[in-house]
Amino acid sequence: MGSRYNVVLVIIDTLRWDRVGCLGSNYPTMPSVDSLCRESMAFTNHYSEAIPTHPSFTTMFTGTTPLIHGIVSHAGSVRLGNILMLAELLNREGYVTIAVDNLATHTMAGWFARGYGYYFNIGGLVVISRGVKTNGDYVNVKAREAFDLLTRYHRDESFFMFIHYWDPHTPYIPPKGYAERFYKGDYTRGDLASRLNSTRWGRSLLRGGWMRDLLNSGVNDLDYVRALYDGEVAYVDERFSELMRMISDLGLLEDTMIIITSDHGEGLGEHNVFFDHHTLYEWDVKTPLIIRLPDKLTDEIGRGRVRGIAYSGLVQNTDIAPTILDALGVAKPSSMTGVSLLEAAKGNFKGHDAVYSLENTRQTTRMIRVGEWKLIQWIRDDTYGKKAGHIELYNLAKDPAESRNLAEEERETALRLLGLMEERYRRIVGSKDPLTLQEISLPISEDKPPL
Repeated sequence: MGSRYNVVLVIIDTLRWDRVGCLGSNYPTMPSVDSLCRESMAFTNHYSEAIPTHPSFTTMFTGTTPLIHGIVSHAGSVRLGNILMLAELLNREGYVTIAVDNLATHTMAGWFARGYGYYFNIGGLVVISRGVKTNGDYVNVKAREAFDLLTRYHRDESFFMFIHYWDPHTPYIPPKGYAERFYKGDYTRGDLASRLNSTRWGRSLLRGGWMRDLLNSGVNDLDYVRALYDGEVAYVDERFSELMRMISDLGLLEDTMIIITSDHGEGLGEHNVFFDHHTLYEWDVKTPLIIRLPDKLTDEIGRGRVRGIAYSGLVQNTDIAPTILDALGVAKPSSMTGVSLLEAAKGNFKGHDAVYSLENTRQTTRMIRVGEWKLIQWIRDDTYGKKAGHIELYNLAKDPAESRNLAEEERETALRLLGLMEERYRRIVGSKDPLTLQEISLPISEDKPPL
């Protein structure tokens, strides 16, 4: 459609990294994404610098740490200031900018529409633990409308398109037959109800909504609910395959950069967190990142560096926007704290010395990872019995499930990581730490179903 490259950024909400086989897992849930991976750069240690939805998406689209842009809570009281969003930057450069999304229209977060010339609303509900969500079929209907618009009115112009799929988010309601691919047992046998009753968050799920309905239907096996999640992942993978066919059929693949990522993962019972995305364990903050470069750019960098290559260095979702700008030859603004991952392909970047994450939606925590070591610190008391100041330290090489807290055993390492994290906070925000200045936005209450 033009001499410049196009960009299609696909974000699959709530997609765990370990459901993508090419990132090192054994799950057979996403063959279409795995197929694209064979033509792409894959980053096996990619972290969201803030969770959940609002903080993570804002971080991706600004390329800026949440300590600077200030959005550290989902549905919080703070609105994004004058930091430019990626779409604004590309709009100024003459790109046609299109969103196939609902963040700006359904979450009172209007900054997610900034910079888009066209916004295709995919409907649904964004806070959907009790509700009905939009599905990938409808998202693809709107994506096709977006491509039709490009073909009709902008045939010779380059574009940036953001497409947002929601299927792996609660409630898990895949079409009939999808969960059965991953479950062969008796869903009435198990201890799901009693496990949910053991935590305040679990009890809140039992108060009503989709989980209460599921239990009333006879489901009591946690593995069946996990199969429902996997069914949603398999379903959205098929929708992604359809999207790729649209791009290919329009003759766009050669000149289009395609990126797949997620805002955060999902707890499926690990650490007693059920069907939500709070806490900073790996299943929540480590997210997929796959980048397929246009053919000409691939040839310039070298196919052996960007096609079917997995990079294990530590990277963050602040790096996505700088990577896109670098590929398009657009200068990175000084507000961006991320780096271009094309430098990894060129051999100039081995990964960050440390990566970080934070949460302030259902609890207040912050995290640092350096090498194989990861530390999580609680800033406020949480509903799982952990007090402010509580620290957990894990050796991810030996304990990828984060099952053994080594904070006391490896006290020197814990203090070193805690000091590195504290130094970074003081250097960036001084005494104006948004984690302490902003209240938790969606506290857990067992008196009513969760929002």
